[in-house]
Amino acid sequence: MPEKRREPKKIVTKLRPVRVLVSKIQGIVDTIRQIHTQRGVSTLHIREFLLSIAALAFVLRVAVRCYSGEVDFLENGYAFFAEIARNIVSGRGLAFDDGPDSAFRVPGYPIFLAIITLGHDAFAPVVFWQSLIGAGTAICAALIAREMFGNAAAIISAAVVAIYPYYVVHDTALQDTSLYTFLTALAVLLLQQARRRGSSAMAASAGLVIGMLTQTRANLAPFAMVAPFWLVVPGRLQSGQPWQRLLRAGLCAAVLVLTVTPWFVRSYRLTGVPTLSSETGYLLWLGNNPWTFSRYPAESIDGVEALALEALEPNERAQIEALRGNEGQLDRWFLAKGMQYIHEHPWLTIGNGARKLGAAFGVMLSPKRAVFPNLVHALSYGPLMILGLWGMWASRRHWRDHLIFYALFATFILVTVIFFGHSNYRAYLDLYWIIFAAGLLARGSSSSGVPLKG
Repeated sequence: MPEKRREPKKIVTKLRPVRVLVSKIQGIVDTIRQIHTQRGVSTLHIREFLLSIAALAFVLRVAVRCYSGEVDFLENGYAFFAEIARNIVSGRGLAFDDGPDSAFRVPGYPIFLAIITLGHDAFAPVVFWQSLIGAGTAICAALIAREMFGNAAAIISAAVVAIYPYYVVHDTALQDTSLYTFLTALAVLLLQQARRRGSSAMAASAGLVIGMLTQTRANLAPFAMVAPFWLVVPGRLQSGQPWQRLLRAGLCAAVLVLTVTPWFVRSYRLTGVPTLSSETGYLLWLGNNPWTFSRYPAESIDGVEALALEALEPNERAQIEALRGNEGQLDRWFLAKGMQYIHEHPWLTIGNGARKLGAAFGVMLSPKRAVFPNLVHALSYGPLMILGLWGMWASRRHWRDHLIFYALFATFILVTVIFFGHSNYRAYLDLYWIIFAAGLLARGSSSSGVPLKG
């Protein structure tokens, strides 16, 4: 069974001096006003300001993680990622300490850890590089927002991402959230630029990044399968003839397939099935059994495992033990068990799906935390979700240009209903609510914004 997944407990801490933070916020407000009125704004000014926001994002992440400390980082992170990274460096492959090479997890984040830590339980390199990735996410948000809504929205998006409490804390946790949030944003940005410029190089780059994304978070595979088709859809920000758009989409898809094929070959060799993860069936069963909601969503879904296994019939537990040496067959056993439950309880499964969405999208953290972290999350995420939804509705006439964002939400909802979800599973989508909220707040300033490009 997979090792327990735990989220960092602390959310956000007060940073001093307060006057510095206030002055930064005032600077953001003044710059947005200048952009709207076209006074004293230049391309260089905007670029410099975005870099200043990225620097602020980096410093905040480093400061908060250093305050919470190395002990908290190691105790409340996903320790199995570091375990796999150590074994990659030692030459044992993608393996746990007590097991053989496996296809249990996609390799993206463990390989990233192996590269930056050289297989050691190194606190500083992870904090540095993941803080840098968080700053990169703020820049990606700005560039996506600028393409959609103009420079004012770009500044707002970058600023909110920089100080968003959930990102400030979780971007430096021992988990893959910051990496796949960044890769998702980068993929969207490249797809956006491929549509805008009619660039085959951008389309190919997008395919590469989407492939890397699926190698970092397997549950983003449904999004990866539909994302290249966005390059075909006509729209206000689309260029080229239909056959050119189709060619770019095909190129993106081809590079994506080439990127993930080595992993599929490897998983087939190890398990007998070309799969992204040999825990897919187990996770389906974990989210669809009589004990799923015994502790979830107030507690981690991992708390359900012991109860659900204990409730199995003795002969079923014996079958599990007999299959432990073959991860592919064991995963297929759990897959069949989960599908059987869904087939026998279709209406209950639909109702449970709604509860899972409530856990993932709720303003209260799942798993449940103390009063202060819950309050911070509710006061930051709650208004953001409302403004983001409002912004999506307000810009609905450009739905063709926004299909990629709808696809992100739709595929996440589908996966969550079928499997399960927690707050951190959803966190990568908060970026797009930030962007749409920024567009709403900027009042569609794209028609009067100063281009970022020189």
